[in-house]
Amino acid sequence: ESLRERLEAGVDNGIIPTLMDYIRVPSLSPAFDKDWETNGKMEEAMAILVNYVKSLNITGFSHEILKEPGIPWLFFAEFPATAPGLGTVLMYGHMDKQPHFSGWIEGADNTSPAIIDGKLYGRGGADDGYALPSAALIIKTMDDLQIPRGRIVYIGENEEESGSDHLMDYVRKLKHKIGEPDIIVCLDSGIGDYEHFWLTGSLRGFTALDVTVKVLTVGQHSGDVSGVVPSSFRIFRQILDRIEDPRSGEILIPELYTQITPEIYEHAAGCARALGPNLLGKINWQPGMQPVTEDSVQLVLNRTYRPTLCVTGAQGLPDLANAGNLLRPSTTLRLSVRLPPGVDSEVAAAKLHEVITKDPPYGATIEAKIPFKGNGFAPNPLEPWLSDALNTAGHKYFGKEFLVMGEGGSIPFMGMLGKEFPQAQFMIIGILSSDSNAHSANENFSIAYLKKLLCCLSEVLAEHGRRTKA
Repeated sequence: ESLRERLEAGVDNGIIPTLMDYIRVPSLSPAFDKDWETNGKMEEAMAILVNYVKSLNITGFSHEILKEPGIPWLFFAEFPATAPGLGTVLMYGHMDKQPHFSGWIEGADNTSPAIIDGKLYGRGGADDGYALPSAALIIKTMDDLQIPRGRIVYIGENEEESGSDHLMDYVRKLKHKIGEPDIIVCLDSGIGDYEHFWLTGSLRGFTALDVTVKVLTVGQHSGDVSGVVPSSFRIFRQILDRIEDPRSGEILIPELYTQITPEIYEHAAGCARALGPNLLGKINWQPGMQPVTEDSVQLVLNRTYRPTLCVTGAQGLPDLANAGNLLRPSTTLRLSVRLPPGVDSEVAAAKLHEVITKDPPYGATIEAKIPFKGNGFAPNPLEPWLSDALNTAGHKYFGKEFLVMGEGGSIPFMGMLGKEFPQAQFMIIGILSSDSNAHSANENFSIAYLKKLLCCLSEVLAEHGRRTKA
């Protein structure tokens, strides 16, 4: 059997059934499950993935699960090199999941996995349950085919969706076991389409702010006090307008921007050319909706190298069935602000807090808390051998050169690792397309794309083994 045949069979017969069991477990990231440490769901989900790795009987495989009170657990594994002197590769994925949402496609749900039109649906399969079993299948397949590879260490996190606050403490404790990796592979990123082998060239950072505007100590009849007491929602509109131009969506705080170099612009232009209409075609548009601009290059830059604002949650707003004639005492909104690579999230969060809370309209009480934040990341330029290996893999399995695209989302751990291992090359790859709906209903991934991705990664790991052996 060829490498491709073995990997494809391994995905169909091993990874997909494993992920379906994993999806069925209603585990959530710690930020969304206050009882994560005692209800057993995190442990159950993690055990499903780890047991799959054990079932492969990979020679020399060893692992440990690091547990500390109140801190999400970490899975760490080592797979010895097939021969001395072949270098080290650090691979990363996470096992925690986003919250559940309604609105799933018929036949699937958050914890009811289903294969529909060649895609696996269910919470956590695409983001990021596939990572650990995929890494293990690659290693097993290469070993069975006697393809030399370097030493591989794997970190499986259970806090990524909650901000990775404790991850670097774990990494520093494990550094003597990790060593100095030549390559760091992150299996938790996105793709532009299903026709190319994609490498993530940058990641945006983020900061979340829970902002509350208080105008009364208790709600009062709107007929009595409206026109006298300004509503908390109207004050909130003014606050949001300090951050974002309501017409263009442009962020108005200079400290939240970074320089867009000619190289960054060229990468964006290349992605826009390659994607063409697919840049917008897989977004779940409401009929009649239009993008913020018709310039496709600017759209790529907007989602990768410019700050943006979204309101992702609210408190103090009753359901319509309970919405009486009341001027509410307060409104709370969660603001999610994406930050370009190179913008310090600490600085950005402090500036946002200042802008939001200064000079409160009408003397209202304005409170702002920062539950999460993390820096973006732009890795070192690719070394020629790695760029060549990526191109070779892209041509072999996709018939095209690989493409580099900035990612609009965040993986805080990558920036932390970049500081800890400054000489390492990064391969930030994944299976999340624009229609994968990570963090929403209908989370899914293309099984066919996963198979090609694993083939490409295997080719790169084989080239790393040949290169370090030479």
